[in-house]
Amino acid sequence: MSKAMSLYQFSRKVHKWSGLILSVVFMFVAVTGLLLVYMIPFGVADELRMGKEASPSQSIPMDEVVSIATSQGLPSVSSVEDIFRIEYRPSANVYQVRFNNSQSVQIDASTGKVLSTNPDYSTFLITLHDGSFFGNWYRYSLLTMAGLSLILLSFSGYYMVGFPLYKRLKARKKARDLEV
Repeated sequence: MSKAMSLYQFSRKVHKWSGLILSVVFMFVAVTGLLLVYMIPFGVADELRMGKEASPSQSIPMDEVVSIATSQGLPSVSSVEDIFRIEYRPSANVYQVRFNNSQSVQIDASTGKVLSTNPDYSTFLITLHDGSFFGNWYRYSLLTMAGLSLILLSFSGYYMVGFPLYKRLKARKKARDLEV
């Protein structure tokens, strides 16, 4: 068997097995990504409320946002350590405080009034999607391998398509040269 043919055979095996094994990771990332895109229509996330119209310079200070958010009597929320992240949405003039336990508090950025304290599972989905739910071992090993494997799958796929085309073109050229 020629070197080109054995490389082609090897490319097919690598493509098949890495694709089969990593399709689980790719499927997981794709499903959680789709859920994130459609989280409001599916009822996974709380709709963004509108705060009182004001400029960002009139916003309440961050320590007050933390104090208001943690004093809402939400389950498993007692301190700043329970906060996953705080988002400021200037278009709505709202702070959205997301907690580790899938709770969310929306606060008017200029008045400090609580607009919503509904459950918000988008935090859970985000941590699943980016891998932080499973820890750094998942993010930096499995997702890195998945990304590198996607590159490998792309190149092996290009080779599997390109090699037969190259062989056909070469055979046609050889046939034309023989006719002349």
